[in-house]
Amino acid sequence: MNEVMRRSACCLLSALLLCSCVGCANSVHEISEGDAAQSSSKNDDAAEQAYKAFTVDALDRIAADDLNNSDKLVLVNKLGAKSVHGDDAIPFAKKVDENNMYYVVSMCKQKEQAPYSLVLYKDGQPHTVTTRESCTSNGVETVSLPAKNFPSATSLSIINIGNTDLVVSVYEVKENHHE
Repeated sequence: MNEVMRRSACCLLSALLLCSCVGCANSVHEISEGDAAQSSSKNDDAAEQAYKAFTVDALDRIAADDLNNSDKLVLVNKLGAKSVHGDDAIPFAKKVDENNMYYVVSMCKQKEQAPYSLVLYKDGQPHTVTTRESCTSNGVETVSLPAKNFPSATSLSIINIGNTDLVVSVYEVKENHHE
């Protein structure tokens, strides 16, 4: 299949998958009201520094800080991470408990606007976590999906049209239940 046909097929697949998954992915990056201004400033500075470094390690530090400071989510496992240019996949190191969530953290750089999608796979079956028309910010983005919506996924694929560079880390998280 030539490059133009492959890209067209990827765009069509991304659009179809997005239509089937509208509303299933929720952002979970929240800040309590009391420390919102101070935390936001610290998080923005740290995210800006991570974006400048644009490495898996820098992204993982941001994700770990966010999860460690979250009163809503607890890190269970790191499933995998990669720095990618073009299409690629991140195989998962472990199986995710259906009661937990997939938590995807990413950074994006583009020379020109182009769409990309993050898609969970299990036995060749896709489930779109998110599709973006282009990079939306010069920072860190998070998206989560309850594992029960797509149990036992084995990898996260990046369907990437154009010259998009991405750094992506995938985690298993669970809700923090205070006793």
